Amino acid sequence: MEWTQLLKDLTDAVQVRNTKVAALRNAGAHVTDLAAQAIAAGAPGPALAKILATMEPTIAHDRPHVCGQSPVVPPLRPAAVPKQSTETLPDDAGGIRPVRYSLAEAFEEGILPWQPATTRTYMRRRSPERGIPVPAGELDGQTTRYTKDELTTWLSAWQQQAGPANGGRPTGLRARVSSAVEPGPIASEGGHSIRSCH
Repeated sequence: MEWTQLLKDLTDAVQVRNTKVAALRNAGAHVTDLAAQAIAAGAPGPALAKILATMEPTIAHDRPHVCGQSPVVPPLRPAAVPKQSTETLPDDAGGIRPVRYSLAEAFEEGILPWQPATTRTYMRRRSPERGIPVPAGELDGQTTRYTKDELTTWLSAWQQQAGPANGGRPTGLRARVSSAVEPGPIASEGGHSIRSCH
């Protein structure tokens, strides 16, 4: 089989895959919306987590690694999308659709408090571990875009479940000073108490 035919077959396979991924994202968005509505209606967290725990995991990023790419091959990252300034935009059918943000744009706009890499960790790995519903968003090239409502609903659920970002530990200079001054645990050696220091 010639490489040109293989590339045509690959193009078809990628299109089929993208169609299935889009369907999965739409189903995920529906699950996220229902979970957010359940949380807003006062559903108990353990019951919600039990239901969400039965979901099959999805692979966050499955682009194949291509060895030996030459400098002629274009980069796999899409060009930056210009920022959108309003909450709704006209769609192709003449209606109105909500503005969608990448994680970087959401951080820049102040919708999310963390850099994109941190948000991805919280969304893709830690939220499912804690039973927090994750918005599916819409795939735009290789960038997933979310509405402001999707992000704020997820962020609210995350903050309720996660508690303080540092686990309630003191931070900054006060933490360093107190840990240097606070005595450590008491140990006993030969019947005498010995207090260890850090």
